[in-house]
Amino acid sequence: MIFLILNSEDVMLLEVIYNKYSKFMYKVAYSILHNKYDAEDAVQQTLIKLTSCIEKIGAVEDKKTRNFIGIICRNIAVNIYNKSKKCVDVDDIGKYDNIPDDENDLSLIIISRENMDKIEKFIYSLDEKYQNVLFLKLQYGYSIGEIADILDISYTLAQKRLERGRNKLKEFLKKEMNRYE
Repeated sequence: MIFLILNSEDVMLLEVIYNKYSKFMYKVAYSILHNKYDAEDAVQQTLIKLTSCIEKIGAVEDKKTRNFIGIICRNIAVNIYNKSKKCVDVDDIGKYDNIPDDENDLSLIIISRENMDKIEKFIYSLDEKYQNVLFLKLQYGYSIGEIADILDISYTLAQKRLERGRNKLKEFLKKEMNRYE
């Protein structure tokens, strides 16, 4: 943990910046995140980030200051967005682990938080042997060799379970996609 000690002038400068630019920062963050709470978090993180580069801030009223704050806020909002979005490339599950692919595979599927809950419930409905390999691969990014070591099974068995679990997940995703078409 890093502790920054700010003098009273810096604290007052941050307070002035917040009063002057909080609505601007919120608009920047909200335009990216489309979520009130995440946008508020982005504003707070922007202020925290500004504490580490307070010496770069000139006059509060200056357009350069506004742009500097906007860039920091935008980058923080993008980082929050990237962390919160759930992307699953079904075709890439095991792609580098020599799992054969169909020609009819789904391409990239971007999953919202709501749909991620459905997918997790589906994975939990599978046999435990498929649950384990899918979560280890999707959530934690382990290779087949690492999964085999963790589960104390052979590489081939881990590969086969991942392939079967992946196919079950793909069938589920196809059904979900068909429901919305």
